[in-house]
Amino acid sequence: MSDIVLSAGVRSNLLQLQKTADLMTTTQTRLATGKRVNSALDNPTNYFTAQGLSNRANDLSGLLDSMSTAINTIQAANNGLTSITKLVQSAQSLASQALQTSDTTVRSGLSSQFAAILTQIDQLADDASFNGINLLNGNNL
Repeated sequence: MSDIVLSAGVRSNLLQLQKTADLMTTTQTRLATGKRVNSALDNPTNYFTAQGLSNRANDLSGLLDSMSTAINTIQAANNGLTSITKLVQSAQSLASQALQTSDTTVRSGLSSQFAAILTQIDQLADDASFNGINLLNGNNL
């Protein structure tokens, strides 16, 4: 086979086209990733700094998720306690009414209402859970 001989001008143009193609590839990579530095070859200092900051951001994101879970747990417990407090206040009101009357029929009705409220309190205590953990009745398994 015969060798191909290129003139100096053609060789220069060919090298410029190759450099342009390399720059286009680099630009497309930057556009695709959204990062100016994609490897240690681009800029070692910036690459490893960015790598460290990215790892730190991921750690902080994990902590934020944990804090969000903790806040939701506390809110679930607070909602349960608030509801139980209202029911306890209703039960106290019924007990007060029962003490103020001597009519056994009225007391019997108040007693059945009191028992219904106690059942509701037990149900709320059983239902107050978050992520499978009951927050009010001591069952934390």
